[in-house]
Amino acid sequence: MPATLKLNARTLAAIDDLSLLARTVVEGFLDGLHRSPFLGYSTEFSAYRAYTQGDNLRYIDWKVWGRTDEFYVKQFEDDTNLSAQIFLDTSASMNFGEADANKFDYGRILAAVLAELMVRQHDAPGLILFGEQARQAAPALSSRHHADEIFQLLSHAQAGGGTRLDQGLFRMIENFSRRGVAVIISDFFTESGTALDLLRRLQAQRQETIVFHVLAPEELELPFEGEYIFEDSESAQELPVHADIFRAEYQKRLQAFCAQIKQQCLEMEADYQLIRTDLPLDVALTAYLEHRAAA
Repeated sequence: MPATLKLNARTLAAIDDLSLLARTVVEGFLDGLHRSPFLGYSTEFSAYRAYTQGDNLRYIDWKVWGRTDEFYVKQFEDDTNLSAQIFLDTSASMNFGEADANKFDYGRILAAVLAELMVRQHDAPGLILFGEQARQAAPALSSRHHADEIFQLLSHAQAGGGTRLDQGLFRMIENFSRRGVAVIISDFFTESGTALDLLRRLQAQRQETIVFHVLAPEELELPFEGEYIFEDSESAQELPVHADIFRAEYQKRLQAFCAQIKQQCLEMEADYQLIRTDLPLDVALTAYLEHRAAA
């Protein structure tokens, strides 16, 4: 396991340059890590050759290394970069969580880190922002300049409005021309069933789907005491509750909600990772990478 950096969203948010922020995180948790989940798709294996400095570590055959104590990389007849679409939820419900635990800030940083990781692997990240409306903010391209464009888009992105997983978003998915990866960063506070529809559309387009279910600690634990009026950030609907009395029922319902999203991911062969926003970002990603390596 690579050493963690003990970085959290508050510390990282103090860095104005999102590109510097993303590179800091990536360099930290990739140090010593021998496998990444974002493996490019290639056609036909050709041969092995001895590793030389500068070769992409994802092509090292670690089983051969275990037998020979020598590094060899796989060669393919026709290598292709991986097309990867990062879906970031920009709805108002994402703008929740105190200080460094704010879901939208955490999600933006997570998206930037993933884009940096993909570019380093010579893959092609794209960015889709979805909330009240969905838009392809950046197409899937592989270049250092393109990563900087994604960082700029994320720096200026704002959360607001409702969550709509509708035909506008689905039409974008239908235009995916290559097999690739779709990474969804969302709290999934939307109409029942639409998350499953999104996963189903991505599966139909041969996208390996990875879900980061982002929730703030206040949402998971309901640490409030006494009487409150809770307001839905998207619909403005108000609900008076006594937190101490309601806590057990609330947590029961939230656990059922998370279990439902996880089960839908399982049915659609998508990877699911619940992410608390009070968890240091590099720790969250390292845990996810280890999960993928063991799969």
